Amino acid sequence: MQLLVHIGLHKTGSTYLQYLLNGNHAALARAGFWYAPQPGYPAHHHAAWRLLAGDGAPLAAMIADARQAGCHTLILSSEDLEGALHDPRPLAAIAAAAREGGVDAVAWHVVLREAGAVFASLFAQLQHHIYADSLQMFHDCLRRGHLFYDQPMPGEGTPYWYYSFDVARDLDRLAERLAACGHRLVAHDFADASPFPGWRLLPDAARAVLQALPDAGARNARLPAEEVAGGYIARIFDIVPDEAGRQAILNAFTTSLSASLEGVAAYAPLVGQRFAASRQRALATHGAAA
Repeated sequence: MQLLVHIGLHKTGSTYLQYLLNGNHAALARAGFWYAPQPGYPAHHHAAWRLLAGDGAPLAAMIADARQAGCHTLILSSEDLEGALHDPRPLAAIAAAAREGGVDAVAWHVVLREAGAVFASLFAQLQHHIYADSLQMFHDCLRRGHLFYDQPMPGEGTPYWYYSFDVARDLDRLAERLAACGHRLVAHDFADASPFPGWRLLPDAARAVLQALPDAGARNARLPAEEVAGGYIARIFDIVPDEAGRQAILNAFTTSLSASLEGVAAYAPLVGQRFAASRQRALATHGAAA
């Protein structure tokens, strides 16, 4: 059996791919490819959160299910596994589960997008869960080459979020760790998007059986500015539930939020410029043709 580990990256079309695989679970299984079906949201996020903490049990269960179904290939997909670029625990957990489950080959797949577009899209996405300030994001991106949020949603599962911008640095480190386990790393270009970003990570035999295509909502497209603003307002209202408290911070908050929203257009191009060479080097070093 072989294992394909798709770890995103974030904002690179992962959600569409996951809806596609989840919706075609039965056809894929008949063709020998196991994508553990998920009720509701199609990604393997709950398994990923445990893997981030070093617990390989969810993957071990998937391997057992794949064997019982007579499949030769298992596909694991969660962009929250981007944390493996930073933290060795998920790699160790995946390697141990694969070894104990008799998996013969493991390939890790990442999709790389222009960093400025990732920055802008990520800012719009984060409002679903936390309050993020675009200037703080910009500062951390340029100073560290990544964003890190510890315990972003206390009590809701994920131990942290890691978002890579200096992808060459992070993928070089991951590739070195993977090589020690006998795993390989393959990077894909987000611009190679026909029929969908990351399509090359799927073997031809898997793509051949995909019939049920997701609807437009599966693309997790960037929301309009007014909806992004509404999400960030809701995040502040979550922590300041009383009207008196909201009125007390209204002027300062609206000024800060307005500057944060307007700043994205200025910050994103600079993020893109800073990390353009890193992305190109990562594709040259770790791309399928490398």
